Formats: sequence, C-alpha cells, structure tokens
Amino acid sequence: MTVLGSPGAGKAMPNSKKILGELQSVLSDPAPAVKRIAAEKIVRVVGHLPTDVPEELVHAAGAYPFGVVAYDGGQINRANAHLQMWACSLIRCAFGMALAGKLDFLQGLIVPTICDTTRTVYTIWKKVRPFNFMEAFLLPRQLDRPSAKNYLLGEMGRLKARLEQFTDRKITAADLQNSIRLYNRNRALLRRLYDFHVRCPDLLGNRAVYDVIKSSLILPKEEHNLLADRLLGALEQEAGKQKSGKAKTRVRVILSGKLGEPPALLDILDEAGAVCVGDDLCTGYRYITGDAAENGDPYVALAERQLTRVAAACFTNKKQDRPDFLLRKVRETGANGVIFVHLKFCEPENYDYPFLEETLNAAGIPSLRVETEVGSESLGQIRTRIGAFIEMLDAAN
Repeated sequence: MTVLGSPGAGKAMPNSKKILGELQSVLSDPAPAVKRIAAEKIVRVVGHLPTDVPEELVHAAGAYPFGVVAYDGGQINRANAHLQMWACSLIRCAFGMALAGKLDFLQGLIVPTICDTTRTVYTIWKKVRPFNFMEAFLLPRQLDRPSAKNYLLGEMGRLKARLEQFTDRKITAADLQNSIRLYNRNRALLRRLYDFHVRCPDLLGNRAVYDVIKSSLILPKEEHNLLADRLLGALEQEAGKQKSGKAKTRVRVILSGKLGEPPALLDILDEAGAVCVGDDLCTGYRYITGDAAENGDPYVALAERQLTRVAAACFTNKKQDRPDFLLRKVRETGANGVIFVHLKFCEPENYDYPFLEETLNAAGIPSLRVETEVGSESLGQIRTRIGAFIEMLDAAN
C-alpha cells in the first residue's frame, strides 16, 4: 500500500473516495500492508483484541500494535473445536483466523480480560496456537474505587516489564510520552472526521467513518495520521465545492454496544437515511474519545484516561455511568433515538441492556435492539426492523 501522505505521492489533493479506498482495502486484507510495514521498520507486530489495551505502551517498546478486528468471518467455525458455540462471534472469529493462519504475521498477542469469554480464550489460545509473546491484560471492574488506579498501574507495570523482555528494549518515560502524543494526534483527527460525518453524512457516511476508525486499529498511527489528515482536507475541499441549498434532513441516531458489526449494518443505516451522531462502541467513538495527558507521569496519564472513559458493559463508574452517558449524548446531539447493536451471546451487553432500556423509556427516548453476528450475511430481518424504526423516528420528528 502506498501511503498517500508520503514523499513522492504527488502534491495534488486526492479525492476522498481514493483515500477511503486505500483504508478499506487494508480492512479487507491487512496482511500485505502489515508484512510490508514490519519488514521496512524491522519491528515485531503485537496484536491485541479491541480495545482497552494501552497501545501506547506497546508502541513505546518499539513494537507495532495491531488491533485484531474481525475481517474474515468465514473462519468462525474453525474455533468450534475449542470454544462453545455460544461464545461471541468476535472472539470465535479472531481465534478462528489464528487457527487458519490468517494472523501468522503477529509475533505476540495481548488479550484484555473484559468478559468471561476473553478470560477463557486467552488460556485456550495460549495452548492451541501460541505466539512468542502472549499476555492477558486484567482490568479493574469498579473504575471509581480508590484502589482502581493503583491496580491498573500495577498491571501496566507488569505489561511494561514483559514487553521490554520481549522486544529487548527499555521503555523510557520520554518514549512513552512521544507515543502518547502520537496517539492523541490520531484521536483528534478521527474526532474531527467523526464531526465532519455528522455535519456532512452525504460525503462521509456511516459505513465510511467507522471504516476509517477501524482502520486506525490496523495501520501504524504514523501512517494513519497522514491518511486521516489528507482525508479530512479532501472532504473539506469537497464540502466547499458543494452547491449551497437546504441539505437533506436525516434521522439522527446513537449506537450502543460493543462493535458496529457486521459492516453491512452501517450500510443499512445509510440506505435508511439515518446518521450516527454518537456511540459507545469499542471500535467507534469510545475508542477515539478522551486523550491522555502529555505532561507528567505517562503511566498515570494512561491509567487516568482508561478510568475516565465511558464504561464498557459490566464495568461500573458513577462518574461515567452508561445510562447517564446515553441520556447526555442524546441531548447533546439532538438524536431522535438509540439503536442497541448487540453481538449474539454477548453476556455483558445483555446484562446491561435492561437498565439502559429502562432509563431511555423513562426519558421518552425511543430505542431498538438488534442482535448481530460477525460475518453474518443474513440481515434481511434486521434491515426491515431498522427501516421501520427510522421511518417511525422520521414521522415523529
């Protein structure tokens, strides 16, 4: 893959579709780009399951953090010999890709223990298809407890020591601060793109903006920053050339869940005339919101960012309570309703859902819950239900 922002790529601003095509091609098959980058930079590629692993720490160790997003749903059934059928499709897909050799470009893997399935798959994966470096990253559940920060700092210290041993490189405070600045830059660019998407969904639709965010988990942040910056410039240029006039009114929705999977779900929202104006998805706005402090102790900065993010399912934080977050997000964005996107058999989301629905109902906010699977192509019923929900919101608007 040629980096559009690199020397020799030409001075003319490419159109946004060309840049989006570059990013989407990486999503469909990351292996060629990852192998090229690893060979050019002579770095070890350390994968991580989305998305509560401190990637900055991996980067500061001189490694290449790679988010194991689901890009080959056809490998799910390979995991059936090792995982129960009711394990969520994200984990079954990731493990299945490893069993099929689709992740052989990785030298390591970090698994955040955010649910029973991730806790279990780590031990199975380590036995059945191990990498040279494998670590679980244990997260505190009660994020607002005084002990949570110390616990998280201890986990990061343990991970730091293991990464230094694996990469044979000492992680200095200066290295980590540089990595934090790089990652903050990426998050800032992606937030600007997300805001552009809300303002101009005809130029940057739902599928496109989430593809850009997901691609940032795959490409090194140095390369992704160049592409994101050029994409933003191209989009702003194209928006300036649009004829003035009343823009088409779209229904504004919030997405809530773990992932916006399968990607065709986002195509359905585009076709239905909806625009996603906010979310708490791990591969969406939750991934790009909140920066780490660039001054002071970098480990404290990373811990504080993690502890003050929007809580994921079955994590508690009274200062960032999920029901209150959804209410606030609806009010801030003027959303017409909320769509819960739940992976089938995702127990944490299933446990959280009754409280979230009850909160929205009490506030008179319409919501819809759809159950999806990574790699699923049977979306006819979901298409019908989402279409009807968007029509209902449009009529009530």
